[in-house]
Amino acid sequence: MKQMFVSALVVAAAGVAGVYFMPGGAPDEGPAAGPVDGPADSGGVTPAADPETSLSYTDERGTCSGEEQVSEDERVTYVQACDGVAGWRWYAEASEHGETSRFSDRNDPEVQGQYGGYLGNFGQFHTVIEWRVLDGAPYATIHRYVSATFETGDAVRQETLIVTALRPGGSPTSCHVGLVDATAVSGANEIAREMADRLAADHDCASGTVWVVDAASPSVDAALASGSTRPAN
Repeated sequence: MKQMFVSALVVAAAGVAGVYFMPGGAPDEGPAAGPVDGPADSGGVTPAADPETSLSYTDERGTCSGEEQVSEDERVTYVQACDGVAGWRWYAEASEHGETSRFSDRNDPEVQGQYGGYLGNFGQFHTVIEWRVLDGAPYATIHRYVSATFETGDAVRQETLIVTALRPGGSPTSCHVGLVDATAVSGANEIAREMADRLAADHDCASGTVWVVDAASPSVDAALASGSTRPAN
């Protein structure tokens, strides 16, 4: 439901074909296929991981409860809560401008999430989330955000991998660590996993900044060396 809802709003706002924003590769694949180079879809093969770290994937299709809400000023949003790993949940709110989300280990859907559209305009999160797990406890997630840029006048697909730290029992219970411009750098999946494994545990959620890996700083080491950051959403 959310996929159709957000895509319809993007069509109205951007004037482009709705299928363009579906997370699938070819138009006939639809949202089930996932990006070609995703943590969004493992393609039936579990990626290699450090011995102490395991990966888990959840797909919001079939695991979520949600509803469409209309405010007094007629602003339409779609709010949903999805089951995650080891008692964690993913909360999201989608509107015509894009989508916010957050992770929590308790039932607190009223807390505001973080906007995923760091790069490009409009857009939405992919349906599949990669969870980084240590000794059965999730400590970070990687989630693909699909949006559009209009620098050339026409809508061009933009993909960003957002790394989020999980803070069980904390306030907040999750926060963005950094982002990888998957449209601009190669090996974006592995870079995002490295960012999660190296930086999530010690990331200061109160810092108000996130690390950025992009064409100018195309690796985690390069981002750390150059201080490649931007304000957190």
